[in-house]
Amino acid sequence: MATEVHRLAGQLLASELRQEELATLLERTEAIRRELDIYTAAAVQDARHRGEKWDAVARAAHVAPETARARWGPERVARMMVLHANDKRAAPARWRSARPVAAAEAWEDTDADQTDHAASPVGQLASALAQLQVSSGKTIREVADLTMLSPSFISRVLSGDRLPTWDLVCALTDIFGSDPAELRVLFEAAHGVTAPQRQPVTAAIEQLHAAVRGLYLAAKSPSADQIEALSAKAVTAAAARRLLRGVDVPEWEVLSALVSTLGGRPAEVKPLWEAVHYAFLMCDDPRLPDGTTHITALGERQ
Repeated sequence: MATEVHRLAGQLLASELRQEELATLLERTEAIRRELDIYTAAAVQDARHRGEKWDAVARAAHVAPETARARWGPERVARMMVLHANDKRAAPARWRSARPVAAAEAWEDTDADQTDHAASPVGQLASALAQLQVSSGKTIREVADLTMLSPSFISRVLSGDRLPTWDLVCALTDIFGSDPAELRVLFEAAHGVTAPQRQPVTAAIEQLHAAVRGLYLAAKSPSADQIEALSAKAVTAAAARRLLRGVDVPEWEVLSALVSTLGGRPAEVKPLWEAVHYAFLMCDDPRLPDGTTHITALGERQ
């Protein structure tokens, strides 16, 4: 519950920094208040299970014993917990991952919006869209006007509270002046879509590079030197630059380390990497045009 309070507080801070409308700020404040009420009730319940008397609970909460008993009695707390659980299950796009926060957050210590939520597929898609929105210089209000949606809905999409359709992702990337293909894999992961079918080698390479660029956006575009440091040099700065420019398809160990450093899940990207090698091995003429992507063969060291 404390982690959820932290996540909600991060969203409030992000909304404040984006100067979003008052209704959105108050909605986020109310969400924090509700979560704090549940946290308080759970903490009191835990204390009571440890043998704390109502007098001790009242002193800690600075209320009368009768007030404490009425506010946090076992039946009332049980009802609160049931309602809280139902509310969480009904939330449309709140992916609750038990996965730890990725190392890619280390260079953004001041960004409170980077939490377990941001490490989930839904959170990564939202983070990439939010990064594009900031880079575009367009306000939430301007984006809302262009999409004919409410500012609060756009805000929820950019914070990961609402999962967008592919049409909306395409519309947003068009507004932000970006390529929707870069977010395709993030979108499919957020929606639980399975790996793509086999395809020509050039298309497979483009999809793999687009997926990596999407993760890069979601991780707030760290520099190549930051990637090298955060990966403990498993990915060199030079390798990171070449991969992000679409020059290389590296060996799996390097690509896996980069994906992990960017907060992604290697298992979700590996089918794309395998598709590149499958297509490369099975095509009639495996040579690529001069000056295009170099593919590191299975077992080949760079």
